[in-house]
Amino acid sequence: MPLTEITETKDVNWSTHIVVVTRDNKKFEFSRDVVPMVRLIQDLVQDSDEGCEIEMPLPEVDSETLQCIWEYLDQHKTADVEKLEKPLKDDLKNLVNEADWTYITTTLLEDGDEKKHEKLFYTLKGANFMNIEPLRDLCCAAIANMLRGKNEQEILDLFGITEPFTTEEEEKLYQEYEWLREKKD
Repeated sequence: MPLTEITETKDVNWSTHIVVVTRDNKKFEFSRDVVPMVRLIQDLVQDSDEGCEIEMPLPEVDSETLQCIWEYLDQHKTADVEKLEKPLKDDLKNLVNEADWTYITTTLLEDGDEKKHEKLFYTLKGANFMNIEPLRDLCCAAIANMLRGKNEQEILDLFGITEPFTTEEEEKLYQEYEWLREKKD
């Protein structure tokens, strides 16, 4: 069941819901049932009185991404999430349940097309911001699975990179992501 956007909070049942506000300023009622999976919200709720009015801003998550995240949370609110073994020992399809595989291929990858992966990366960013470890791990595993067995050119094609990075672009990436530099012993 998708999240429903609200315009006013006067009808919110604060004992069962909180309100989240996305980057694009849309408000949604968010069930407290899923709060334990969302560490960012769980920490806020734990520090608040039960049933108090909570409006949580999500400046890193837009409403479309929140719908993708909600779909995952709603699907897993009554079942324990199995941890993915790292590194992946097999094709991801063989390591996750059918519902998670369907979620990846229909919700996060448009028409199951690896080149249409924008939602996957936005969902990863949102899951990381909201501190939803199982969803973050699933997204990372989906990306690793996409890269598995591909050569450099296939990876460049997958991400639509048509020209090599300039020296300046590489240096900027190295400054931003120090771990990219090869360590010399």
